[in-house]
Amino acid sequence: MLFRARCVVLDFDGPIARLFAGGHRTQESVAGDIADELLKIAASHRIELVEVRYSKDPHEVFSTYARAAADRDGAHPWDIAADEMQGALTAWELKSAEHAEPTPGAGAFIRAWSGSAGRGATGAPPSMYRRLAVASNNHRGAITRYLERESLLECFDGPVIGRCEADVKLMKPNPWALYEVMRVSGADTAEHLMIGDSLSDQQAAQRAGMPFLGYHRKPEKRQALRTRGPGGGRLSVIATMQVLADAANAL
Repeated sequence: MLFRARCVVLDFDGPIARLFAGGHRTQESVAGDIADELLKIAASHRIELVEVRYSKDPHEVFSTYARAAADRDGAHPWDIAADEMQGALTAWELKSAEHAEPTPGAGAFIRAWSGSAGRGATGAPPSMYRRLAVASNNHRGAITRYLERESLLECFDGPVIGRCEADVKLMKPNPWALYEVMRVSGADTAEHLMIGDSLSDQQAAQRAGMPFLGYHRKPEKRQALRTRGPGGGRLSVIATMQVLADAANAL
């Protein structure tokens, strides 16, 4: 899959780093607190969506309420609550970028792919370069801050796409971020490879017609991704990013 790819597109939270990990608390604990804070914002405006009442995933909570607000054409109090949620989520993301935990093998892969053969070769057309990009539902500022912190930002010569704050309906599984990457990369759709750790990543790649490789550190999450292939097929899913680092070094 890497051999065929001219542009690798990484999701951020998971394949590159665990955004809400680091410090003295677990990723799950911090994410649960953020989700609770967003749900309290909804409650303060006396609105509730039962499908995320007990969710511990802050992006699921935010995107569900934000899409509900958009479907109501920004009717008060839904639009106010969605704006407050996005502000709170962004603040958490920017703060968490300072101590996010690197995903094992991710930095090695990014550096190996960035230095792999064919990149910038004299006379080579842009479509022959091996580019690297990000397509994420996280705030772009948090992504770039982490990449700067780890001295990885210079490895990304493709675009770093975070969520579109002006239109949350463009968050994955909407393929907008992947289309933005393809618009810049100069490569054909089939010459990309999306690497993600969620069903929304897989759905976005499928809708864009882009090859997809799943990653997750948890066995049960890997199994869930494997069984969600298009047409009932099974997806390729890896357990460590070091697999990709080794493959990139072999190219």
